[in-house]
Amino acid sequence: MLPNTVKEAKVLITVKAYPKPSGKYEELVCTAGLLNGNDWIRIYPVPFRLLDDRKKYPKYAWVQLDIERRADKDFRLESYRPLRGIHEEIKVLDRIGTKNNWRERKSIILNNVYYSMEELISAAYSTEHISLATLKPDKIIDVKIERTDDDWPSKWRERLKQLDLFEVTKFGQRQLIKKVPFDFSYIFLTTDGNGKIFWC
Repeated sequence: MLPNTVKEAKVLITVKAYPKPSGKYEELVCTAGLLNGNDWIRIYPVPFRLLDDRKKYPKYAWVQLDIERRADKDFRLESYRPLRGIHEEIKVLDRIGTKNNWRERKSIILNNVYYSMEELISAAYSTEHISLATLKPDKIIDVKIERTDDDWPSKWRERLKQLDLFEVTKFGQRQLIKKVPFDFSYIFLTTDGNGKIFWC
């Protein structure tokens, strides 16, 4: 069972979502990784573009921060938030490279792998409520790229326009985050023979 609060949590970041508009924090990023290299967790919200450069962690970086479970707003057991919100100190400790065919990364990521979508769905509906996992497809059938809207929905766009006009970074005044006008999805088969669409 994952603890409710973890001080100086060491997390290997493996997933960084694209920033999403937020009325409260302007932009938020959802990240996921392995707590102590063992248990999958997500950390949300993180105002990534507002972080100091030394706190902007890349993928496959070990970071250290204090986190607490989002039990009041998220039923998923793996969901955490920075303990002090946008003021949480995030330390970037180290990064795992790709030497020897990703050997070091694989030694952590592939410790607990699902090969069946049915098994993973069953775990999601069990008392464990698994919502993060490593799934290895049996066969990748297709990768789809579909065109979507060029801009954010109007309600989000208005929120983004509320940025501090006087906020200046070393690169000049901060620009509104651009929307990626595409949806990406994989179509694959798992060992149970069921084709599933995975949206990313």
